[in-house]
Amino acid sequence: MIVPHADVGPESEVRAILPDDIGLYGSRMPFAAMRAGGFMDPKIPHGSVKSFTDPPFADDAAELLAASPLDAIACGLTSSACKLGVYGEREFTERVQRRTRGIPLVSTCAAAVDGLRGLGAQRIAMVNPP
Repeated sequence: MIVPHADVGPESEVRAILPDDIGLYGSRMPFAAMRAGGFMDPKIPHGSVKSFTDPPFADDAAELLAASPLDAIACGLTSSACKLGVYGEREFTERVQRRTRGIPLVSTCAAAVDGLRGLGAQRIAMVNPP
């Protein structure tokens, strides 16, 4: 999982739902909105969110993870997908996946859409946690 350098949330959340026989490994990359200790700007600046997807950081992080014997790589920053939109997120994952030695790369929002479609969801309600 590719995560912001000071964010332990995505790894903790995914670890909590994975079966015990599946491993989770992280690769960190700089995220300008975060500071040491996990502190983040109260309002995440759009520039920081956009820069998270700019080369070379995610590309390099994916390549480092792909050197390991993995089955998939996940990108754990939902904010960037919301900022990029559907087509921008797809372009981002296609670009980064060129560095993964053929290991599939999934992103947060696209994976959620695929999961909801797989469940046959027609209508959903969203709750924004505090």
